[in-house]
Amino acid sequence: MDSPSPRARPVLLWALLCLALSVAAIVTGGLRYDALPERYPTHFGFSGEPDAFGTKSWGTVLGPLVIGQLSAVVLFVLALAIPGKGAGMRAPIAALGCAIGGGVSLMCLSGYLVDDAVPAPWVLWAFLVVTLAATVWCVMVSVRMSRRDLEGDPDREHWRLGGLVYVNPDDPDVLVSKRLGMGTTINLGRPLGWAVLALILVPAIVVVVMVVLTT
Repeated sequence: MDSPSPRARPVLLWALLCLALSVAAIVTGGLRYDALPERYPTHFGFSGEPDAFGTKSWGTVLGPLVIGQLSAVVLFVLALAIPGKGAGMRAPIAALGCAIGGGVSLMCLSGYLVDDAVPAPWVLWAFLVVTLAATVWCVMVSVRMSRRDLEGDPDREHWRLGGLVYVNPDDPDVLVSKRLGMGTTINLGRPLGWAVLALILVPAIVVVVMVVLTT
């Protein structure tokens, strides 16, 4: 049997850890299903206390677990799809996928083990800390790789924050190619660039504010 390629190995290791945690949660949830409360907690505040409930079903019990694993799979696939130039991003993105998928699995597992289905508060905070740490790792690696790629680039002075932000008022293009990975980014040196950024951010901010005001 062939060993995993160097490209896939860091992703596979994080994926296997995430898979092990999810299997443990699924098995525990299945075995403990009958013992869980009929009024099942479906949302928790930052204090760890439930603030929303639903009727117990396989959907309410395993639904968050499934969503967490699907989010992790998306990040694992993204990590595998990164071209050779961005190979350094594979491990941190895969770690972020494991932090999300594995963290959700641990929270669900913690809830399945108690009769009121309320996870221990420290599990939520551990999930947030680990996810934040993985996100910071992704950002640090991205900045380091961007700086490396900018060496000798004539447009280097127009790229800020290690190549993450492009500001060039003399460039007529509003959308320019990213220095790391695929896709485009906005030229914030042009007024139209700020307008495009506003069109992207404002709807998201409005949705967040509406959710906060209605909960």
